[in-house]
Amino acid sequence: MVSITIDNKAYRVSPNENLLQTCLTLGLDLPYFCWHSELGSVGACRQCAVKQYQNDEDKVGRLVMACMTPVCDGMVISMQDTQSIQFRQTNIEAIMTQHPHDCPVCEEGGNCHLQDMTAISGHINRRYTGKKRTHLNQYLGPMLNHEMNRCIGCYRCVRFYRDYCGGDDFNVFGSKSHLYFGRATSGALENNFSGNLAEVCPTGVFTDKPFSEHYIRKWDLRTAPTICPHCSLGCNITVSERDQKVRRITNRRHDEINGHFLCNIGLFGYEHANHNERLDAPLLRNNADKSSVILSSIEAKKQLAKLLSPADSDDQGSYLSQATGKCIAIGSARTQIENNAALMKLVGQDNFYLGVPDQQVQMLHMLCSAYQSNRVSPFSIKQAQACDAALIINEDISHTAPRLALAIRQMSRNLGVDNAAKLGLADWQDGSVRNIAQTSRSPLAIIASDTSQLSNLATEEVIISPDEQVILLEEIQDQLAHRLEETKKLNEAERLNENPERFTDIPHRPTSSAADIDSDINSNIEPYANTESYSASTQRIVDTLLTADTPMVITGLQSQDPTLLSTSLNIASLLKQLKPNAGFYGVTKQVNDLHFGLLIKDEEGEENYQGIDSFITRVMGQEGEDSTHKAPDTLIVLETDLYRYMEVERLEAALDAIDNIIVIDQMLTPTAQMADLILPSGSFAESQGCYLSSEGRLQHGFATISGLNQRMMPWTWLSELTDLSSPAEIHHWLSQHFPILAPIETFSELAQINLGSQFRIASQPKRASARTAIHAVHDVKEQMPISASGTPFVQSMEGVEGFRQSQVQMITVLPANAWSPKWNSDQGANRFGNESHSPWTLGITLFSQASPSSQPAYSDERQAEQENGLQTNASRKETNSSELTSVSIRLMPSANLYADFELASYSSPIHSMSPEPSLNIHPSLAASLNLIEGEEAQIRGEHSAARLMCTFNQQMSPDVAQVPNSLFTLLGKRAKISPLKGTEDSDGPI
Repeated sequence: MVSITIDNKAYRVSPNENLLQTCLTLGLDLPYFCWHSELGSVGACRQCAVKQYQNDEDKVGRLVMACMTPVCDGMVISMQDTQSIQFRQTNIEAIMTQHPHDCPVCEEGGNCHLQDMTAISGHINRRYTGKKRTHLNQYLGPMLNHEMNRCIGCYRCVRFYRDYCGGDDFNVFGSKSHLYFGRATSGALENNFSGNLAEVCPTGVFTDKPFSEHYIRKWDLRTAPTICPHCSLGCNITVSERDQKVRRITNRRHDEINGHFLCNIGLFGYEHANHNERLDAPLLRNNADKSSVILSSIEAKKQLAKLLSPADSDDQGSYLSQATGKCIAIGSARTQIENNAALMKLVGQDNFYLGVPDQQVQMLHMLCSAYQSNRVSPFSIKQAQACDAALIINEDISHTAPRLALAIRQMSRNLGVDNAAKLGLADWQDGSVRNIAQTSRSPLAIIASDTSQLSNLATEEVIISPDEQVILLEEIQDQLAHRLEETKKLNEAERLNENPERFTDIPHRPTSSAADIDSDINSNIEPYANTESYSASTQRIVDTLLTADTPMVITGLQSQDPTLLSTSLNIASLLKQLKPNAGFYGVTKQVNDLHFGLLIKDEEGEENYQGIDSFITRVMGQEGEDSTHKAPDTLIVLETDLYRYMEVERLEAALDAIDNIIVIDQMLTPTAQMADLILPSGSFAESQGCYLSSEGRLQHGFATISGLNQRMMPWTWLSELTDLSSPAEIHHWLSQHFPILAPIETFSELAQINLGSQFRIASQPKRASARTAIHAVHDVKEQMPISASGTPFVQSMEGVEGFRQSQVQMITVLPANAWSPKWNSDQGANRFGNESHSPWTLGITLFSQASPSSQPAYSDERQAEQENGLQTNASRKETNSSELTSVSIRLMPSANLYADFELASYSSPIHSMSPEPSLNIHPSLAASLNLIEGEEAQIRGEHSAARLMCTFNQQMSPDVAQVPNSLFTLLGKRAKISPLKGTEDSDGPI
């Protein structure tokens, strides 16, 4: 810490920040435009001028830009002297000469950084009466509006889009005061983080287009913090609602995960909460007249108990003791942990099937086992951004984990940042650091079947087929094992030389037998004696990882290949033993699927992967004579659309074999349409509960809206049958049956949040009008908000105000401590970091990183089974015909951010950005199959068939063909591909 003086007041501050950030952290009101805490300083706007004095005797001083001035010990600064105040007022007045007078109609009104800074600078009256410049606006896609006339030329947008996110379809054109920020031609912005321009821009040049369609002024919005319901990263968001509709999503800063920015899915994928296909009331199928009957919640619970109870029972209690085996259930990877737990308790673990394919369950269990055994250390996204080398294995994280990809993009700059630091430049000096770094990149190796958005950053990229990937990874694994063995021998020899008296009883061994010294060390991998056998890529990748101080391995479930994941985990484990600071990130597929890996039933040392495939096998009576399972007559499906995972004919045959189908879901999915009883569940905005991210971070999300109509959280529908009447009871049951989840009890008592204040937390700002005309057609008065039970929030302005919450509460509800005096915009969050250490804000990391483990995550037998490609229990039968193996093509899934997430696809902006499904194939492979680009091809997979338009891709591996993620699950890993002409009569699978 260093001492500085600001306006004759002494402060102790960090020496690693610039003067502007220091002033803001101290709570001082110093205006700025171009600076952003994540983007750094470039000194473009000149609005943060202050006067710096050489010492106490200096009475003249000089003007400096605070954002470009490093903090040093003994610094003397004045913010309130006449010259600096006049400079800031003159500067803002010059900036405002070209800005339109449109605050009353601008959507940024009340949430505008320019308004805040103008007020802080003291510019009240406009004197300029001349003509203002005007610009034509562009169409930038379905997510952003463009109003170029409001631009003040701060350069934030282009720095964020091009320098930080790596986009190349957006730029600044012109010079001096004639600047235009946009695209060369109108069109949708291509970057996955383009929606953040609405927040990054300090004025209203870029605004939230979906929000415009149901716009409400910020002061009339009610907000609450929760977790993004789409990908597995667990990004923190703030949901804003009005009139029981979700109006917008904003970023809730969590420095370990999402930081300042969300991907477009997180920002705009919320329309399913307002969709016209939302289920509002329980529906009972009436087979007599082929219609559905709307039930009340009481009637629905009675009908549920009736369907679940045996015909000869008189009370519901007998169901739990006698008829458990007759009812089975399928859990959900997109609902809260509490809902799955309640359903598991209802039917019993043996009758509870995880709502993903068996193979995915196996891979989730592999990840959890590796984390629990400490073989690998799961990194947070912040740790990933700080590492100095990375290896990405067959996972297109730009689409499956976009916020992680953005962190890796920043990681690639660390080498240049380090070079600048050697010259005395801090990392916040963005322009200078980038000028010194030039093209210097931290090592990034990518092994994949196709190029990705990170390819231009890779220092080593190997594009090969999955089979070749396994060979390459085994080479890397072997060489790491060889290095580890050499390291252990060297360490042992050093110990012998340093302490010879400790080994006097050990017989002398000649130098030629030094290898015997390490004979007691277990090695699971037999290293090659001759390192020349490794490929050049292997050597470079291994050298890169071992040269780094903090390397990391990134892989995931996209490939749906357990062998690939097992080998990747072995590499990460060996790397951790060689480099104790090494990390790992395993990307999963849905928001809450990692906890499935903790719910595996262990029968006599053998894991039972009960996924959707096992469910089909049981219902169809294909388990074998040794099975003790009863034939089920009732099925409960929790928030899972089975048609996304199973071909239609096989799934419907299984559903036809079940007498009663009960579906609990938010949307009227194809699975829900097959139900005899539908129970509506609340969306993420109406539900609260716990999520486990792919990092292993347990987090709690709060409800913004009380359950509308008859929507309830699934555990509430089941509470009378499970005897679990509160989240606290569910948490206790979970901790008893799954000790690894015991920390979930931390979130049992919401009352803890109010301990710091006698008031509850206001979810609405003090400026709320409460007299809008939104319901004037029905009633002059504003409707009373529905109160939410079991929540720390008041659905009004009465309670702890937003800007005081950080002082007296463990969480902050309003986005970015908004509505503090003079800081009304969401960008007020840039002033402070995450100071709270509460689990309500930071979450709980379940998996310890205490020490590296020398034990493998799996036994040698298990590893051998995986390497030999043995099936998991009840997995789909592969076609054994010689025709399949001789002429079929290896398929690979093609990930796409806008097409792969089920709930996000209900949002029209997301759906409009989703590409048309196509078959991506290398021209050489296409030529051998007589395929023509732009024409349809017939794909006959192992389980089903499809028709797709051919798209040629020169960059991908010539040995595979790519299909959309959703189709890959249905088709299988191999398929016969042929031109559509002449194959119309053979539409079935191989």
